[in-house]
Amino acid sequence: MSPNTAENSRKPTVLITGGAGFLGNALVRELLKSGGKAHLSPGQIRILDAKPPSRDHNGQVQFIRGDIRSPEEIERACEGVDLVFHCAALIDWGQRPRSLLYDVNVNGTNNVITAAARSGVRALVYTSTMDVLYDGGDILGGDETMPYPKKFTMVYAETKAIAEQAVLKANSAMVPMKTCVIRPCGMFGEGDPYHVSSFLKMAQSGRLAFRVGNGRSLFQHVYVGNVAHAHVLAAKSLLEPRSIAAGNVYFATDFDAKNFFDYMEPILNGIGYRMPPRSRSIPMPVMYALGVLCEGASWLCRPFIHLKPMISRTSVTMVCRDLTFSSGKACRDLGYTPLYTEEEAIARTISYFRENGPV
Repeated sequence: MSPNTAENSRKPTVLITGGAGFLGNALVRELLKSGGKAHLSPGQIRILDAKPPSRDHNGQVQFIRGDIRSPEEIERACEGVDLVFHCAALIDWGQRPRSLLYDVNVNGTNNVITAAARSGVRALVYTSTMDVLYDGGDILGGDETMPYPKKFTMVYAETKAIAEQAVLKANSAMVPMKTCVIRPCGMFGEGDPYHVSSFLKMAQSGRLAFRVGNGRSLFQHVYVGNVAHAHVLAAKSLLEPRSIAAGNVYFATDFDAKNFFDYMEPILNGIGYRMPPRSRSIPMPVMYALGVLCEGASWLCRPFIHLKPMISRTSVTMVCRDLTFSSGKACRDLGYTPLYTEEEAIARTISYFRENGPV
């Protein structure tokens, strides 16, 4: 057996940055499953995160406390690693300082790339976002051929675009590491701290009194378990001698796009709360103006107190625009199809939040 064959046949040591987070937890679940076409059979799973995971996974996962902004901490975590899932990021829609977003999403990613290359990591899968294509307007059937916008509407999208370009560039550098990028759409599922938790908190406090927009706009959600499945398929490809995924970008979607509020309605109802009826809706221009006022008040108060605006311009426009994408390329290259049905995804999400409440 040749050295390359021996290397490819042994079970890989896997590192997940942000492994205690929303997607990180789903990735651990997928990697620990036995059987199935997505099974990667890792020899060891490590997670690097600032906080410990909510479960110890019966000692099958090694937790390393650390921050991707620290080159020393990420280098220690990468020692002896074959495969990195880089999921750690600061997700923000206009509420965090620009410098902090750059430090985490851009500098942190560069630290991961450097540490992985120095440690002899064979493959790196980077978690990006559909937001890297968002320019404030509609996107219908977006795919990987679309260029970045000439001007980004939010720093988060800009920093994620810069980071994914760095990851792709690392694939063509004079190092043996192969890289690719996964762009999930609006993720939901167990432990969702953004969409489901936000709606649930508003419902619990009695603040979910209306919808926004005309109800006709479409938003592409995706179940976190299917996103994790796409990551695993991409990683399997990168670890192959001739990888079709190397240097490529893939959107991760699953079910038909729906209006944002229509998609959240069965989840919220299943947890035990009611979504406002379609007849109780506020027009987008009114909510956008309110977002301007909220952001302005937050900015004026910032020298004295940090106020998180309840509504932002970006959050309003993103639920009132058509934002749909295709995962056809992932299907063709990686053999990706949703591992979980829409019914199962919704049922698993409801079960989690009925038991645990919002994150």
